[in-house]
Amino acid sequence: MELDTALKQFISVLMDSKEFKRYEYQKEKIKKNPQLREQINSFRQQRLEFQTYEGEDLFEKIDEFEAAHENFKGKPAVREYLNAELEVCRMVQHIYHVIAEAVDVDMETDFM
Repeated sequence: MELDTALKQFISVLMDSKEFKRYEYQKEKIKKNPQLREQINSFRQQRLEFQTYEGEDLFEKIDEFEAAHENFKGKPAVREYLNAELEVCRMVQHIYHVIAEAVDVDMETDFM
């Protein structure tokens, strides 16, 4: 199928990007330190939980969380990994938005 071929080419270009290569490099560095990898995963999980938190004190909790993890995020290996991960996530998000805009799927929610 033509689409599958184009997707494979696109994925190849994506994986050959400097952002993705930087992320893969940082990910491999983190894998060599299982304890640090676990700490990063725990940090990411806790941060993700804020996206579904419904309490009125959300901003206070985020501020407390950020303050408690300031030294952790300041470690070069952690900072470099998280920044590389964020770069790839933003790149994928941009790709999604471009596709969604081009396809223009009617996503109105008036029916709800």
